[in-house]
Amino acid sequence: MELDDFSIAEMQSLSVEGSGLRRTPIVPRSARGQNFENSYDWTTLWYDAVAMGERLLVVCPKLLNFKAMLADGALKIDEQPVRIRRVRHFRRHDIVILDRPAGAQVLSTSSGRWSGQSGTSPDQSGIFAGLNASLHISRNNRLEWIADWARFHVGEHGLEAMLLMDNASDEYTPEALLEKLSVTGLKRAVVLKVPQRYGPVRSKSGGGGAKFLQPAMFNLARLRFLRHARAVLNVDIDELVWSRGGSIFDATYKSPLGIVAFDGTWRSPVADAEPPASHADHLHPEVGVGPCPTKYCIRPDGWRRFFGWDVHRPDMWLPMGALKNANFGYWHCRAITINWKSYDRLVPRMLDSADDVTSETLARLLPRG
Repeated sequence: MELDDFSIAEMQSLSVEGSGLRRTPIVPRSARGQNFENSYDWTTLWYDAVAMGERLLVVCPKLLNFKAMLADGALKIDEQPVRIRRVRHFRRHDIVILDRPAGAQVLSTSSGRWSGQSGTSPDQSGIFAGLNASLHISRNNRLEWIADWARFHVGEHGLEAMLLMDNASDEYTPEALLEKLSVTGLKRAVVLKVPQRYGPVRSKSGGGGAKFLQPAMFNLARLRFLRHARAVLNVDIDELVWSRGGSIFDATYKSPLGIVAFDGTWRSPVADAEPPASHADHLHPEVGVGPCPTKYCIRPDGWRRFFGWDVHRPDMWLPMGALKNANFGYWHCRAITINWKSYDRLVPRMLDSADDVTSETLARLLPRG
């Protein structure tokens, strides 16, 4: 589907499904949750292979015991042996950088009697070049929630473009999502289809998390789509970024390090609000809860292009506390969730009276019809 500047993209992935090969589990058996077997990504070899000039960037889950299939001698491009330039190892994903002959189309590998191949994806960074952009991974979030998130940030910060990585939503189509976004004031939006497993969610008691997908997708987004954006905001659909000092994108662009970090606080609707809740219902601070984890907005250009991106900070050491800007924060909207992590987010909390600043801001940016 192409709707002017609103489009759908796909990845060129490869899985060893059906081969009998399986990725080594990184979580001890004693720490695996009840659904670990069905949630862990046992078979994805790479998520995408992106053609960038004379290089092919292959974005993978942690390779672990699969690394021999992405080594010299195993990988081929258009049936010809390929030179590996470098392998970049991150905490929860790996990126293999290959020489790419001009016009190369097919990346293949093998292990024993099994062989597989994928095509290559184009560099689409021109779509977001120079724009204030955001990125998200989402599954079955209500279309109204996603559209309201966009409207809020278009109005408050001058958001211009969204990259939404849709993780196998089955409540609606990518086309329906783009139709909703096309009337929010955005200039551009891309829905990237991401069918792979999200990964086991970490239990409240500690162990069991093995989520390769989200950090890998953030870095695929950075390389294939967003590396020429003006600035990129990394928050979730249930998080609204407030401001006491203009646009978060302007502050990030002007920041000496090109990154602005900020904390969040929970907001809830009243206990007897009619479901489903909207962002505009979230007027009440919660009593007795601490701040939410740090999120950030980043310029992807210059020396920052060497940063990997993760959920709450770049995937390298930075003094995040020193990078926080008190003019920005986010409201974490308790009821904007399908409760997929089973963390009982919808259990009623002790609430304070409605916050005046939250009420005024939501009434201004998300007025009730």
